[in-house]
Amino acid sequence: MPKHMRFGPELSRELHKAIERDNQREEAGMHSDDRTTCWPHQSWADDCEDQHKR
Repeated sequence: MPKHMRFGPELSRELHKAIERDNQREEAGMHSDDRTTCWPHQSWADDCEDQHKR
């Protein structure tokens, strides 16, 4: 597991699993806008939606 993906107080097991699932789906062809998680912020997409420019 990459160093930035290790468990910590801000990264729950549920979020970690969701990030991994989104990564796999994106590699399989899912558009990045369809993620439920945010890779750059290591959070749920809804929690940082206002931080991204489209």
